[in-house]
Amino acid sequence: MKIKTKTKTNIIAKQEAPENGPKIVTINGIANFWQHPRHENCWIYNGRMPIANCKIFVGGDNIEIDNVIVHDSTNRKSGFGSEMISDIRKAFPEQRIWVDTWNCTKPFWEKMKQRGMINFIANDYSWPCINKTCKICHKDRPAGTRRSVFD
Repeated sequence: MKIKTKTKTNIIAKQEAPENGPKIVTINGIANFWQHPRHENCWIYNGRMPIANCKIFVGGDNIEIDNVIVHDSTNRKSGFGSEMISDIRKAFPEQRIWVDTWNCTKPFWEKMKQRGMINFIANDYSWPCINKTCKICHKDRPAGTRRSVFD
């Protein structure tokens, strides 16, 4: 059974949840959005699973894309992330889409901005990622853990 709900700028077609599962939602023809079980106004986009997924926070006319991941590192730099962001732009064509970015992912997001997939990158400052083994963000680390620097 499908239930159609109209929001301010989008038509959302909600589908009944599979037994013991979340409701899968289609937004402007892009399927596989699931409402986050613990965060209000947050959707998990699983349209590119099992390769990639992300979270989307909706706030009025603004969309924040967060926690973007292409799970297997061998699939990175192959276009899967770009396709996922393109899907999100199609689902939210009128909204301003923005991100905060780690240093190591800034080139990807700058490319997405140039292509018109996002509107802006909110942080214009250096923001090293939490992955202590990332050579882009943590060039000075001789090893993968903090403690080993002092040993």
